[in-house]
Amino acid sequence: MAVNAAQINNYMGYTTAEKVPSQNMDKEAFMKLLVAQLQNQDPTDQNDPMQMVTQMTAFSQLEQLENLGAHLQAMQDQNVALFQSQATGLVGKNVRVQGAGVELKALEDGSKSAKIGLDLAGPASVIMIIKDDMGNTVARLEKGGFEKGHHDFTWDGMTEAGAMLKDGIYHIEFLATADDGSTVNAQSVSDLRVDAVAFAEGTVLIVAGGKYYSLGDIIEVTG
Repeated sequence: MAVNAAQINNYMGYTTAEKVPSQNMDKEAFMKLLVAQLQNQDPTDQNDPMQMVTQMTAFSQLEQLENLGAHLQAMQDQNVALFQSQATGLVGKNVRVQGAGVELKALEDGSKSAKIGLDLAGPASVIMIIKDDMGNTVARLEKGGFEKGHHDFTWDGMTEAGAMLKDGIYHIEFLATADDGSTVNAQSVSDLRVDAVAFAEGTVLIVAGGKYYSLGDIIEVTG
């Protein structure tokens, strides 16, 4: 026969008159219920005698999964908080980011200048492609040969046709070709100062030059 409430209370080691039953089932309580079920089985009962045991097993497993999920969530929250705290240490640092736009602006002498960085995976002849904010190519300049590594240079705002472009933000791409005609990886990079760190939906962003960049955009912290 099924185990009644009084028997459950007895095997759990408490009575309802003494205190409110626990809402959680540990391994010891589950084993006591299993023993009680086996001791009180009715051989003439047509119902599955293991039905209650199966249900209790499912309940116990569910509780364990819930506890594990809560534990993992707590660990994740702790790691996020720690990561965010460490990220704030980037404020005031100089970082090198990839894919950042460059600012072309006028100088006091009337000329224009934009600082450009190039990271080159190997020796190559380089073509610099300049695009506006709409993604339109506005200039395509032959820059000559470069050795492997990082290179800094300036752009005076002139196109290959000799036209002066207006001040603003431009995006730089490079085409680099080795002597054997193979393509060499070339990346436009910029050195920026981190003004702030922002947190949005679990994502850490740095604020530099008035723009937001992900931590994945940072390829080097220069000091």
